[in-house]
Amino acid sequence: MSFRKGLPTGIIAGLVMGMALFINGAITARIIYGPQMVPEGKFNPEQINAWYFFWTKLVIGCFFGVFFTLIYLKLTRYIGVGSTLRGAGYGFLLWLIILLWNISHPLVYESIVNKNQLFWNIYTLGGFLTYGVVVGFIFKKWATEGKA
Repeated sequence: MSFRKGLPTGIIAGLVMGMALFINGAITARIIYGPQMVPEGKFNPEQINAWYFFWTKLVIGCFFGVFFTLIYLKLTRYIGVGSTLRGAGYGFLLWLIILLWNISHPLVYESIVNKNQLFWNIYTLGGFLTYGVVVGFIFKKWATEGKA
């Protein structure tokens, strides 16, 4: 698999990741924060704009999709060509690394039991798993087509 195929894979997977983050974020926010869907005091009512949240998730998804796919591209040399399951495992591993990093500081200095931390963990898990499944699927599909 080359950089030439890795770049569009990252963009596609990143866009899907962004959509998953938006949908998962809306559902998770509704469950955790209730009808206001954001923590009290974080935004003024006029700042809560679904279009803003949607396009920023797409931009963030594209950037990190390409970045994480380039890492995945290097790892395929060691772990073999992807599949949806391997991709989901890769997405979960990325999420776990970020989760452990994020909770390391609060764990030492304060409590990590709060709604914002819970929201962020669920929100990002959905995005990373979706990203991993998509990137694994695309890599597997291209590897299968290359053998035909």
